[in-house]
Amino acid sequence: MKKIFRLFLKLLGPLQRIYRKIKNNIERSIRIQLFTTFILCALGSFLVSRAVLPLFENINDTVIVDYSYSMKMMYYQAQDTAKLATQENNVNVLRQLIEQEDENFESDQNALKIVVTDEVGKVLYKTKQVKESQIDLHEEIRKVMDFTINQPFDQAYPDTIETSRREFSTLVPLTLQDKNYYFFVSGLPQGEAITSTSEGPIPFFIGIILFIVSFFYITKRKMNQIEALAEGVLEIAKGNLAFRIEKKGQDEIALLTDNINQMAEEIMTSIEMERKIEQQKNELITNVSHDLRTPLTSIMGYLRLLREEKYETKEQYDEYLKIAFSKSEQLKNLIDDLFEYTKLTNDKNALVRQQVCLNELLDQLMEELVPLAEEKHRIFKKHFSEERVFAALDSEKIVRVFDNLLINAINYSTGDGKIIVSLEGQGNHVRIGVANQSDAFTPEELDSLFERFYKKDQSRTNVTEGSGLGLAIAKSIVELHGGTIHATYKNETLYFIITLPLTT
Repeated sequence: MKKIFRLFLKLLGPLQRIYRKIKNNIERSIRIQLFTTFILCALGSFLVSRAVLPLFENINDTVIVDYSYSMKMMYYQAQDTAKLATQENNVNVLRQLIEQEDENFESDQNALKIVVTDEVGKVLYKTKQVKESQIDLHEEIRKVMDFTINQPFDQAYPDTIETSRREFSTLVPLTLQDKNYYFFVSGLPQGEAITSTSEGPIPFFIGIILFIVSFFYITKRKMNQIEALAEGVLEIAKGNLAFRIEKKGQDEIALLTDNINQMAEEIMTSIEMERKIEQQKNELITNVSHDLRTPLTSIMGYLRLLREEKYETKEQYDEYLKIAFSKSEQLKNLIDDLFEYTKLTNDKNALVRQQVCLNELLDQLMEELVPLAEEKHRIFKKHFSEERVFAALDSEKIVRVFDNLLINAINYSTGDGKIIVSLEGQGNHVRIGVANQSDAFTPEELDSLFERFYKKDQSRTNVTEGSGLGLAIAKSIVELHGGTIHATYKNETLYFIITLPLTT
C-alpha cells in the first residue's frame, strides 16, 4: 500500500506542475481565456442539449403508413411459388395457391388476385375475383415493369418506403412441361404504421441559449475590467492624475492597467516638476531682484554723493569711492555665482573628468587660504589617510566646492578657530569632511543650508556675508559627480561631509 501511495505522489507532482503551468498561461493571456471559455461553454451547451433530448422526443413523433413490406411479401410469395412450381414441373402448385386465395376471399380475408395465362394471354387459371378470360399481355407486362422500376425489391434498396396504397402487380414467366405460362399476382397491400422520432429545434435552441448565457456570464468579469479601464482612462483624461485603476489578474488587460497607471504617475510627476520649476523660477527672480537691488542702491547712493560733491575732505572722498567699488565687486560676485548656479543646473552641463589626487588638491587649497585664515585667526588641521587618494573628477568644479566650504569655515568659525579637514578612502568612495566650531543650528536650518539664497539669520541687508548661492552651487557640483553632501551639527561643531565615487 505504501508503494502505491508513493507512486501516486510521484505522479501527482508532475501533474500539479503541469496544472500550474497551464493555469499561469491561461491567466496571462486573454486570448487563451476567451478560447477556453468558448470551448467550455460550447461543450457544456452540447451536453445539456443531449441530456434534455428525451424530454422532447414525443413532441416530434411522426406516424406514417408503409405498404412496402406487404408488397415485398406478395412479391416473394409469387417468386417462391413460381420456383416451387418450376422444381415440380407442374401447375398444381399454382392451382393450390389459387384455391387458398379463393378460400381467403370467401372468408372476407385479404386475398390476392392470381392469373395464369398462356403465351397469347388466354386465362388458364384464376382466382374468383378475376372476371377476365383474356388479358392484354403487353399492357399487363408494362404495368408490372413500371411498378418494379419505381419500387425495386432487391438488396440495393433495403429501406425503401411506400406510403401510397395502390394495387400491386408482379409477373413471373414459367415453363412447365414444355409449355410457357405467365404467372400474375396482384392485390392491395396491407399498411404498417411506422413512428419516426426527430430531435426538433427545441434542444438545439436550448443549447444555443445556454451557450450565450454562460459565455456572457463567464466573460462578464473581463468586460467589467475593460469598462473600469475605460472609465479610469476617462477620469485621468479629465485631469484627475491622482486616480489609479485597480489591477486585476495577470493578462494583457492587467498589463495595460499597469502601463496607464504608470503613465498617469509620470505625467503627474512631470506636472509637479514643472510647477516646482516655475515656483523656483519665481523665487529666484524675487531673491535676485532683492540681492541685486541692495548693493546697487548703495553704489548709486555713494556715487550720487560724489557727483554732488557732498564730502568734506579728500579722505572722505576716497572712503566713498572705496565703498562704491567694494559694493560693485560684491555685485559682480553675486552675478557670477548666479551664472554659475544656472549653468550647473542645466541638464546639458558636462564634466571634464581627470584623475586627481585629493590629498595634494586639498593641501594646495589650504596653503592658498592660509593668509586669509591667519587674518581671521583661524588654523587648519589635517586628518588625511596615509595613502594617496585618486578620483576621476572635474578639478575646476570640485575646487569650487572645497574653496567654498573652507572660506565659509574661515568666515564663520567661532571658539578656538580650528578648522579640521579630513580625507579618507572608503572602498569605492572617498569621504571628505570640513568641521569648525559654529553657532547652533536647528535641524530645519541644516536642511535649508543648501537652498538658494539661504542665510542663517535670514537677513539680506549685509551682502558681505555672501550671495547665499555658494552651498547650492557646491551641492549641484557634488551631485553632478554622482556624490552626496550633507551637514550635521554636534557638540557645538558644524560638519560638512562630502562623499564622492573614486571612478566614473
